Amino acid sequence: MVERVGSNIINQLGSGSGIDTQNIVDQLVELERLPEDRRLDRREERIEAQISGLGLLRSAVDELEGAMTPLANADTFDAKQASISDTSLMAVNKLNPDAVPGNYRIKVEQVAQSQSLASGTYASLDSEVGEGSLTIRFGDWASDLSTFTADADATGATIEIDQSNNSLSGLRDAINDADIGVQASIVGQEGSYQLLLTGPTGATRELEITATEGASPGLANFNFNESAQNFAQQQEGLDAIVRVNGLQVTRNSNVITDVIEGVEFELFNSSATEEVSINVTEDPSLAEEAIRDFVEAYNTFYTETNRLISRDEGEDGKGSLSNDPLAGNMLRTIRSMIGSAMPGIDSDFNSLASIGIRTKIDGTLEIADDGEATDFDEAISNNFEQVRNLFVPNTESSDSKVNVTAFGSRTQPGSYAVEITQEATKGLLTADPVALAFPLDTTGKDYSFAVKVDGKQSATIALPDGKTYASGAELAEDFQTLINADSTLKEGFAKVNVSYNTTTGALEFQSNSYGAVSNVEFTAVGADMADLGVAVGAGTAGQDVAGTVDGEEAFGFGNVLRPAIGSPAEGLSMTISPGATSATVGFSRGLGGMLTGIVDSYVRNSGLISQRESNLQEDKSDIADAREALDRRSEAFRARQEAQFRAMEQIVRSLNSTGDFLEGINDRLPFTAPPR
Repeated sequence: MVERVGSNIINQLGSGSGIDTQNIVDQLVELERLPEDRRLDRREERIEAQISGLGLLRSAVDELEGAMTPLANADTFDAKQASISDTSLMAVNKLNPDAVPGNYRIKVEQVAQSQSLASGTYASLDSEVGEGSLTIRFGDWASDLSTFTADADATGATIEIDQSNNSLSGLRDAINDADIGVQASIVGQEGSYQLLLTGPTGATRELEITATEGASPGLANFNFNESAQNFAQQQEGLDAIVRVNGLQVTRNSNVITDVIEGVEFELFNSSATEEVSINVTEDPSLAEEAIRDFVEAYNTFYTETNRLISRDEGEDGKGSLSNDPLAGNMLRTIRSMIGSAMPGIDSDFNSLASIGIRTKIDGTLEIADDGEATDFDEAISNNFEQVRNLFVPNTESSDSKVNVTAFGSRTQPGSYAVEITQEATKGLLTADPVALAFPLDTTGKDYSFAVKVDGKQSATIALPDGKTYASGAELAEDFQTLINADSTLKEGFAKVNVSYNTTTGALEFQSNSYGAVSNVEFTAVGADMADLGVAVGAGTAGQDVAGTVDGEEAFGFGNVLRPAIGSPAEGLSMTISPGATSATVGFSRGLGGMLTGIVDSYVRNSGLISQRESNLQEDKSDIADAREALDRRSEAFRARQEAQFRAMEQIVRSLNSTGDFLEGINDRLPFTAPPR
């Protein structure tokens, strides 16, 4: 800056050459950097156009993906519709895609009802109730409440009461927090409060409550079992009774999900005379609309992408991606898939053309409607299942004992031979024969124990005191319900099935899970447990399934078999049931699934478009760096030019001074000549 000011001062003083050296330097610098400036400008404009074009491409691909997603979802093709006659007896709550079409006549003979129990009275909500535990089980009481039959399939709970919740309100909260379907509430008024328990609906969901007293007595007041009943039953539990097309069925809930497959309906009232009609039919309109939406979205995507990769430049991004291979490669990949037969589909309906969707000369799609065998409407009407298999991922197995439950992004379509070399088993502990005869009375006996199931340790559990078991089956039921009610085992999803072997006279404890981690072990037993054949010790652990897929050793965990990593079948997950030896399983990803996978690889956060955008942003940063470097070079060039012009001015000034001197001498010469 100082040098420039110096040069300007020289010019302003009118000394030197009289040339405007600063203007000349500016022009020289501009001429020096102009080619590089223009090159960087063109490169930056091209990058900005590519970034804008990629944004337009992403928008077009997003719309295509939105139209494709329903086509990869089996529910789109499995949609059903239901009509129900006007009634106050019931309503359809949910209609699942797996509902079986048909006409169903339903007669509601009885609605389900919950058992409710009321305790004795307490003076306040803070009244102490005692410490210890309450074991709640579900089952069926005889009409006179004399005997209780536990429901082995229903899981109860053991409620712990200590100093922190030793009150009527604390007991209420503890029961509700157990989350087993029992509603606890307190009713009454000041000086007279009762605990009201309402169980789940159903005849086999009635409550048995057994107290184990702790340091502070009082919980025995909440016993409701065969030995003591300190609750008053307000109403009994009842099952819902309905007739479906004349067949009588009972369920423990008024929300019924498994009578008509895929249909959930709720009962409100019963009637001895009224009959309700539910008609379930296929609803292909949802799938047809989704396919038409896809064709429209594809045509928009194809047109927009072609415009972006056009060699002709124009407005709104036209031609902005003509030199970017990403868009062109994506378009070619999707076009190729659109026009190809889908691998893994063994039918004549394995391409869009086979269902009447054709590619026009301009590359867009059209839905044919010309009455031919490949007509779209005819395919929807007469071959809907094949149309479904064309679009959605599909798995199949030649043996129902080998069930394909999942697949992965790397699973390749095709058929695979599965061989089972080792069957999965569950951990099993077989006790010694029961030493006492039935009926077996527990009065005064220490039938307590602790058990470890699948590595999860239970608290101490005890059979009810004062109960008489008429058979080994009844004894086994109590073992099962009490073990499965343990809170630690429930949190760890560890359960057992307990049975009584009438041939050997012994109890058998089997884990509910398969595999090497499956086992049952008694870690502690009461003094009299030998009467029941139970001693401290572990049973036989289960084993994992083993086998091969297409000759390659597969990985087994429990009863789940997975193909080797890196194999074509990688990602398949198969549940292997006992007795399976071999099967052929097939997998097809479907057009919807394959297109969704390809498009997702472009538009996801770490996809190809994002990567390309990141690279272009880096290129923009490189341009900014190049401009800074150009500025530095230009300043250096300017400095050199200014230095050269200053040197020139000095020479000119020197010459001017010499000229002035010579002119002065010349002027004096006549006066210095000697006289003649």
